[in-house]
Amino acid sequence: MEFNSIQDFRRNFTQVYHSSVVPQLDAFEQTKNQLRRKISIIYIVGIIVVAIILFIFNFNFTQECTTLIVLTIMACISLKGWLSKNFEKTLKQTVMPIIMKAFGNFVWVNASVIDSYTLQATRLFGRFDHKKDDDCFYGTYKGLAINIDETELYYITRDSDGHSHKHTEFKGVIAQIDFSKNFKGHTIIRRRGLLNSKVYEEVKLEDPEFSKMYFVDGSDQIESRFILTTSFMERFKNIKNAFNASQMEASIKDNKILIAISTTKDLFKLGNISKPVNDTKQFTKMLDEFVSILEIVDELKLNQNIGL
Repeated sequence: MEFNSIQDFRRNFTQVYHSSVVPQLDAFEQTKNQLRRKISIIYIVGIIVVAIILFIFNFNFTQECTTLIVLTIMACISLKGWLSKNFEKTLKQTVMPIIMKAFGNFVWVNASVIDSYTLQATRLFGRFDHKKDDDCFYGTYKGLAINIDETELYYITRDSDGHSHKHTEFKGVIAQIDFSKNFKGHTIIRRRGLLNSKVYEEVKLEDPEFSKMYFVDGSDQIESRFILTTSFMERFKNIKNAFNASQMEASIKDNKILIAISTTKDLFKLGNISKPVNDTKQFTKMLDEFVSILEIVDELKLNQNIGL
Protein backbone atom coordinates (compact mmCIF):
# COMPACT_ATOMS: atom_id res chain seq x y z
CA MET A 1 0.00 0.00 0.00
CA GLU A 2 1.31 3.44 -0.92
CA PHE A 3 0.88 6.38 1.45
CA ASN A 4 0.31 9.83 0.04
CA SER A 5 1.01 12.12 2.98
CA ILE A 6 3.57 12.53 5.72
CA GLN A 7 0.69 12.34 8.21
CA ASP A 8 -0.06 8.80 6.99
CA PHE A 9 3.52 7.75 7.74
CA ARG A 10 3.53 9.26 11.22
CA ARG A 11 0.10 7.88 12.17
CA ASN A 12 0.88 4.37 10.98
CA PHE A 13 4.34 4.46 12.58
CA THR A 14 2.87 5.13 16.03
CA GLN A 15 0.48 2.21 15.67
CA VAL A 16 3.04 -0.26 14.32
CA TYR A 17 5.71 0.76 16.83
CA HIS A 18 3.56 0.16 19.91
CA SER A 19 1.74 -2.95 18.66
CA SER A 20 4.53 -4.82 16.84
CA VAL A 21 7.97 -3.35 17.56
CA VAL A 22 7.94 -2.83 21.34
CA PRO A 23 7.20 -6.54 22.10
CA GLN A 24 10.38 -7.46 20.19
CA LEU A 25 12.67 -5.22 22.21
CA ASP A 26 12.89 -6.93 25.62
CA ALA A 27 15.21 -9.67 24.33
CA PHE A 28 17.48 -7.04 22.77
CA GLU A 29 17.67 -5.15 26.07
CA GLN A 30 19.16 -8.27 27.67
CA THR A 31 21.61 -8.67 24.79
CA LYS A 32 22.59 -5.01 25.09
CA ASN A 33 23.32 -5.38 28.82
CA GLN A 34 25.54 -8.38 28.08
CA LEU A 35 27.31 -6.33 25.42
CA ARG A 36 27.93 -3.48 27.85
CA ARG A 37 29.56 -5.94 30.26
CA LYS A 38 31.80 -7.23 27.45
CA ILE A 39 32.83 -3.68 26.58
CA SER A 40 33.62 -2.97 30.26
CA ILE A 41 35.87 -6.04 30.30
CA ILE A 42 37.58 -4.85 27.10
CA TYR A 43 38.32 -1.48 28.71
CA ILE A 44 39.62 -3.11 31.90
CA VAL A 45 41.91 -5.37 29.87
CA GLY A 46 43.05 -2.31 27.89
CA ILE A 47 43.92 -0.45 31.10
CA ILE A 48 45.86 -3.47 32.37
CA VAL A 49 47.78 -3.75 29.08
CA VAL A 50 48.64 -0.02 29.17
CA ALA A 51 49.83 -0.41 32.78
CA ILE A 52 52.04 -3.37 31.79
CA ILE A 53 53.49 -1.39 28.88
CA LEU A 54 54.30 1.53 31.19
CA PHE A 55 55.87 -0.84 33.72
CA ILE A 56 58.03 -2.53 31.04
CA PHE A 57 59.28 0.86 29.84
CA ASN A 58 59.75 2.09 33.42
CA PHE A 59 57.19 4.86 32.76
CA ASN A 60 59.51 6.35 30.16
CA PHE A 61 57.36 7.57 27.29
CA THR A 62 59.64 6.62 24.44
CA GLN A 63 58.33 6.54 20.89
CA GLU A 64 57.95 2.77 21.07
CA CYS A 65 56.10 2.97 24.40
CA THR A 66 53.76 5.66 23.13
CA THR A 67 53.06 3.72 19.93
CA LEU A 68 52.12 0.59 21.86
CA ILE A 69 49.79 2.57 24.14
CA VAL A 70 48.10 4.28 21.21
CA LEU A 71 47.66 0.94 19.41
CA THR A 72 46.12 -0.57 22.55
CA ILE A 73 43.67 2.30 22.93
CA MET A 74 42.76 2.19 19.23
CA ALA A 75 42.20 -1.57 19.44
CA CYS A 76 39.81 -1.14 22.37
CA ILE A 77 37.88 1.63 20.62
CA SER A 78 37.71 -0.33 17.36
CA LEU A 79 36.49 -3.47 19.11
CA LYS A 80 33.81 -1.49 20.94
CA GLY A 81 32.73 0.09 17.66
CA TRP A 82 32.56 -3.28 15.93
CA LEU A 83 30.50 -4.85 18.72
CA SER A 84 28.12 -1.85 18.83
CA LYS A 85 27.65 -1.82 15.06
CA ASN A 86 27.05 -5.56 15.02
CA PHE A 87 24.40 -5.15 17.73
CA GLU A 88 22.69 -2.41 15.73
CA LYS A 89 22.80 -4.58 12.59
CA THR A 90 21.18 -7.51 14.39
CA LEU A 91 18.52 -5.24 15.91
CA LYS A 92 17.70 -3.69 12.55
CA GLN A 93 17.45 -7.03 10.78
CA THR A 94 14.70 -7.93 13.24
CA VAL A 95 12.77 -4.69 13.71
CA MET A 96 13.21 -2.80 10.44
CA PRO A 97 11.04 -5.16 8.35
CA ILE A 98 8.33 -4.62 11.00
CA ILE A 99 8.81 -0.85 11.11
CA MET A 100 8.60 -0.62 7.33
CA LYS A 101 4.99 -1.82 7.53
CA ALA A 102 4.29 1.72 8.70
CA PHE A 103 5.97 3.15 5.62
CA GLY A 104 3.57 1.89 2.96
CA ASN A 105 5.39 0.00 0.23
CA PHE A 106 8.90 1.15 1.22
CA VAL A 107 11.48 -1.56 1.79
CA TRP A 108 14.64 -1.32 3.94
CA VAL A 109 17.79 -3.10 2.83
CA ASN A 110 21.45 -2.86 3.86
CA ALA A 111 22.61 -3.00 0.25
CA SER A 112 22.83 -0.34 -2.42
CA VAL A 113 19.73 0.72 -4.36
CA ILE A 114 21.60 3.36 -6.40
CA ASP A 115 24.50 1.92 -8.39
CA SER A 116 27.91 3.53 -8.94
CA TYR A 117 27.31 3.98 -12.67
CA THR A 118 24.25 6.14 -11.95
CA LEU A 119 26.26 8.25 -9.50
CA GLN A 120 29.12 8.73 -11.94
CA ALA A 121 26.69 9.79 -14.68
CA THR A 122 25.45 12.68 -12.52
CA ARG A 123 28.93 14.28 -12.66
CA LEU A 124 28.42 15.41 -9.05
CA PHE A 125 31.20 13.32 -7.56
CA GLY A 126 34.90 13.26 -8.17
CA ARG A 127 37.00 10.17 -8.04
CA PHE A 128 35.73 7.19 -6.09
CA ASP A 129 36.50 3.50 -6.38
CA HIS A 130 34.55 2.23 -3.40
CA LYS A 131 30.96 2.65 -2.22
CA LYS A 132 30.11 1.66 1.35
CA ASP A 133 26.38 1.54 2.06
CA ASP A 134 24.56 1.53 5.38
CA ASP A 135 20.78 1.95 5.41
CA CYS A 136 19.02 1.95 2.05
CA PHE A 137 15.34 2.22 1.12
CA TYR A 138 13.20 2.00 -1.99
CA GLY A 139 9.51 2.52 -2.63
CA THR A 140 7.01 5.05 -3.96
CA TYR A 141 5.49 8.19 -2.56
CA LYS A 142 2.74 10.14 -4.30
CA GLY A 143 3.25 8.01 -7.39
CA LEU A 144 7.00 8.71 -7.61
CA ALA A 145 9.64 6.00 -7.33
CA ILE A 146 12.25 6.87 -4.68
CA ASN A 147 15.61 5.25 -3.95
CA ILE A 148 17.56 6.28 -0.85
CA ASP A 149 21.17 5.34 -0.07
CA GLU A 150 23.01 6.26 3.10
CA THR A 151 26.50 5.84 1.72
CA GLU A 152 30.16 6.78 1.67
CA LEU A 153 32.11 7.21 -1.57
CA TYR A 154 35.88 7.01 -1.33
CA TYR A 155 39.11 5.91 -2.96
CA ILE A 156 42.31 4.35 -1.62
CA THR A 157 45.88 5.41 -2.31
CA ARG A 158 49.17 3.97 -1.16
CA ASP A 159 52.24 5.95 -0.20
CA SER A 160 55.86 5.10 -0.94
CA ASP A 161 55.99 2.91 2.16
CA GLY A 162 53.03 0.86 1.00
CA HIS A 163 50.63 2.28 3.60
CA SER A 164 47.06 2.72 2.38
CA HIS A 165 45.17 6.00 2.81
CA LYS A 166 41.42 6.45 2.55
CA HIS A 167 40.08 9.59 0.84
CA THR A 168 36.37 10.25 1.35
CA GLU A 169 34.71 11.98 -1.61
CA PHE A 170 31.19 11.97 -0.16
CA LYS A 171 29.44 10.85 3.02
CA GLY A 172 25.75 11.28 3.64
CA VAL A 173 22.41 10.49 2.00
CA ILE A 174 21.67 10.26 -1.70
CA ALA A 175 18.03 10.34 -2.83
CA GLN A 176 16.99 9.55 -6.40
CA ILE A 177 13.42 10.64 -7.12
CA ASP A 178 11.32 10.39 -10.26
CA PHE A 179 10.10 13.58 -11.91
CA SER A 180 6.55 13.69 -13.25
CA LYS A 181 7.96 15.92 -16.00
CA ASN A 182 9.68 15.15 -19.27
CA PHE A 183 13.19 16.61 -19.34
CA LYS A 184 15.70 15.69 -22.04
CA GLY A 185 18.77 17.61 -20.88
CA HIS A 186 21.10 17.46 -17.90
CA THR A 187 21.16 20.15 -15.21
CA ILE A 188 23.80 20.05 -12.47
CA ILE A 189 23.63 22.00 -9.19
CA ARG A 190 26.91 22.04 -7.27
CA ARG A 191 28.36 23.99 -4.39
CA ARG A 192 30.10 27.06 -5.74
CA GLY A 193 33.83 27.21 -5.08
CA LEU A 194 36.74 29.37 -6.13
CA LEU A 195 37.14 27.22 -9.22
CA ASN A 196 34.26 25.21 -10.66
CA SER A 197 35.00 22.98 -13.62
CA LYS A 198 32.19 23.20 -16.15
CA VAL A 199 30.61 20.08 -17.60
CA TYR A 200 28.28 22.22 -19.69
CA GLU A 201 27.68 25.94 -20.14
CA GLU A 202 26.97 27.83 -16.90
CA VAL A 203 23.32 28.75 -16.40
CA LYS A 204 22.65 32.34 -15.41
CA LEU A 205 19.92 32.51 -12.76
CA GLU A 206 17.54 35.13 -11.38
CA ASP A 207 18.30 34.49 -7.71
CA PRO A 208 21.64 36.16 -6.80
CA GLU A 209 21.77 34.45 -3.40
CA PHE A 210 21.34 31.03 -5.00
CA SER A 211 24.03 31.87 -7.57
CA LYS A 212 26.45 32.73 -4.76
CA MET A 213 25.80 29.38 -3.10
CA TYR A 214 25.61 27.12 -6.14
CA PHE A 215 27.27 26.74 -9.52
CA VAL A 216 24.74 25.53 -12.09
CA ASP A 217 25.50 24.28 -15.56
CA GLY A 218 23.32 22.43 -18.03
CA SER A 219 23.22 20.89 -21.47
CA ASP A 220 20.07 22.87 -22.35
CA GLN A 221 20.03 26.45 -21.12
CA ILE A 222 16.32 26.98 -21.75
CA GLU A 223 15.33 23.78 -19.99
CA SER A 224 17.61 24.46 -17.01
CA ARG A 225 16.11 27.90 -16.50
CA PHE A 226 12.62 26.40 -16.82
CA ILE A 227 13.46 23.99 -14.01
CA LEU A 228 15.24 26.47 -11.78
CA THR A 229 12.51 28.99 -11.17
CA THR A 230 12.87 31.38 -8.24
CA SER A 231 10.40 29.30 -6.21
CA PHE A 232 12.33 26.07 -6.93
CA MET A 233 15.60 27.68 -5.87
CA GLU A 234 14.05 29.00 -2.64
CA ARG A 235 12.65 25.57 -1.79
CA PHE A 236 16.01 23.94 -2.59
CA LYS A 237 17.72 26.24 -0.08
CA ASN A 238 15.04 25.38 2.52
CA ILE A 239 15.84 21.66 2.20
CA LYS A 240 19.53 22.26 2.86
CA ASN A 241 18.67 24.22 5.99
CA ALA A 242 16.22 21.56 7.18
CA PHE A 243 18.89 18.87 6.99
CA ASN A 244 21.54 21.14 8.48
CA ALA A 245 23.73 19.71 5.74
CA SER A 246 27.30 20.81 5.16
CA GLN A 247 26.44 20.86 1.47
CA MET A 248 23.70 19.73 -0.88
CA GLU A 249 24.03 19.17 -4.60
CA ALA A 250 21.72 17.82 -7.29
CA SER A 251 21.60 16.39 -10.78
CA ILE A 252 18.48 16.45 -12.96
CA LYS A 253 18.75 13.94 -15.76
CA ASP A 254 16.63 11.26 -17.47
CA ASN A 255 13.43 12.48 -15.77
CA LYS A 256 14.96 11.98 -12.32
CA ILE A 257 16.43 14.29 -9.74
CA LEU A 258 19.29 12.94 -7.65
CA ILE A 259 20.05 14.93 -4.51
CA ALA A 260 23.26 14.35 -2.53
CA ILE A 261 23.08 15.60 1.06
CA SER A 262 26.45 15.66 2.83
CA THR A 263 26.38 15.01 6.56
CA THR A 264 28.71 13.42 9.10
CA LYS A 265 25.77 12.19 11.17
CA ASP A 266 24.96 8.48 11.24
CA LEU A 267 21.35 8.65 10.07
CA PHE A 268 18.63 6.05 10.71
CA LYS A 269 20.59 4.88 13.76
CA LEU A 270 19.06 2.45 16.26
CA GLY A 271 20.44 0.47 19.18
CA ASN A 272 22.49 3.06 21.06
CA ILE A 273 24.02 0.88 23.78
CA SER A 274 24.13 3.78 26.24
CA LYS A 275 20.31 4.03 26.18
CA PRO A 276 17.44 1.58 26.69
CA VAL A 277 16.64 -0.33 23.50
CA ASN A 278 12.98 0.66 23.82
CA ASP A 279 13.85 4.36 24.04
CA THR A 280 11.12 5.85 21.86
CA LYS A 281 13.22 8.90 20.95
CA GLN A 282 15.64 6.95 18.77
CA PHE A 283 12.75 5.46 16.78
CA THR A 284 10.96 8.79 16.31
CA LYS A 285 14.28 10.35 15.32
CA MET A 286 14.72 7.68 12.65
CA LEU A 287 11.15 8.37 11.48
CA ASP A 288 11.88 12.10 11.26
CA GLU A 289 15.03 11.46 9.24
CA PHE A 290 13.18 9.18 6.84
CA VAL A 291 10.18 11.42 6.24
CA SER A 292 12.48 14.42 5.77
CA ILE A 293 13.64 12.70 2.58
CA LEU A 294 10.04 12.30 1.44
CA GLU A 295 9.36 15.94 2.22
CA ILE A 296 11.70 16.78 -0.66
CA VAL A 297 8.89 15.62 -2.96
CA ASP A 298 6.44 17.96 -1.24
CA GLU A 299 8.88 20.85 -0.96
CA LEU A 300 9.97 20.76 -4.60
CA LYS A 301 6.49 19.75 -5.81
CA LEU A 302 8.04 16.96 -7.88
CA ASN A 303 4.74 15.11 -8.28
CA GLN A 304 2.92 18.07 -9.83
CA ASN A 305 2.87 18.04 -13.59
CA ILE A 306 2.96 21.81 -13.80
CA GLY A 307 5.61 24.49 -13.99
CA LEU A 308 8.07 24.47 -11.10
